[in-house]
Amino acid sequence: MTNFPSPSLFGQCLRQWRHRSGLSQLELSSQAGTTPRYLSFIETGRSRPGQDLILRLSSVLNMPLHAQNHLLVLAGLKPVYPLLDLADPSMKSIAVILDKTLQNHEPFPAWVMARGWQILQANKAAEYLFPNLCKMTPSELIDLWFGPSHFRSVVDNYAEVVWAGLAGLRREAMRTGDPETLSLLARAQTLIKDVPKPKHLSEIDLPVVCPRFKLEDQMIRTITSVMRFDTAIEVTASELRIELMFAADDISEAFFRKVAKGFKKQKSQI
Repeated sequence: MTNFPSPSLFGQCLRQWRHRSGLSQLELSSQAGTTPRYLSFIETGRSRPGQDLILRLSSVLNMPLHAQNHLLVLAGLKPVYPLLDLADPSMKSIAVILDKTLQNHEPFPAWVMARGWQILQANKAAEYLFPNLCKMTPSELIDLWFGPSHFRSVVDNYAEVVWAGLAGLRREAMRTGDPETLSLLARAQTLIKDVPKPKHLSEIDLPVVCPRFKLEDQMIRTITSVMRFDTAIEVTASELRIELMFAADDISEAFFRKVAKGFKKQKSQI
C-alpha cells in the first residue's frame, strides 16, 4: 500500500501554489478536470490524490518540475521527473550545447545560470566583465548586483537596471516557489532601499532595460536575451537559463571586440 506521509503538508503545499496562481478552487478544479468538492478534500487531507490528478493540477498551476516532484513525494508517490547532473552521460547533448553557445557568443559575454542564481559556466568575455563570476555564491552575486559595490558606479542607468532586475527576481521566486530564491529576493529588496525607484522612463534608449556601462571613457550599451530549454522533461535542464549579452550599437561592439584580443592581460573595469 502506498504510504501517504503527510496529507496536511501536501494540502498546504497545493493550496499555496493555488493562491500564488490566483485561482479559486472552482477555477483550478475545472481546468484540471475534477470537482471543487474533491479539490477541497485534497487540500484538507480528507482524500488522497493519484499521480495523474496531481500532474494535471501541477500543469494548470504552471509548477516547475522540481516542485511537481516535491508535491508527488508529499502525496506518498515517487517523483516522475529525473534529476541529473550535467556530467551524466545522458546530459551530454545539453552540456555540448551550453559549451558551444558560450564559445560561439564570444567576444560578447554569456553565462549559464541555474535555479537560485547559481552560475554554472561563463565565457571569457563574461569573466572579463565580471571577474570570478563562476566562483561567486548566489548571495555574492546579489550583493554585486544590488549592493553598494563598484557595479553602481559603472552602470549609467543603475536605478532602472536594478529595479528591473528585482522585478525579474520576484517573478522567478513566485514562479519557482524556491525558498533560496525567496531569500535572495528579500536580500535584494533590503540592499536597494536607498535606490530611488524610477517613476517613468524620461528617455527611451532601448526597448528593453539593460545596463549601459561606463568603461574606458566610453558608454557601452548592451542588450541581454535569455535562452531556455522550454520543452525539458528533466529537472536540471528545465531550470537552466543561458544569458547572452549583445552590443547594442557599433561603438559597443567595437569595444568588446577590442578587449577580447587582450582581456587576459587587462584588468577588469568591474
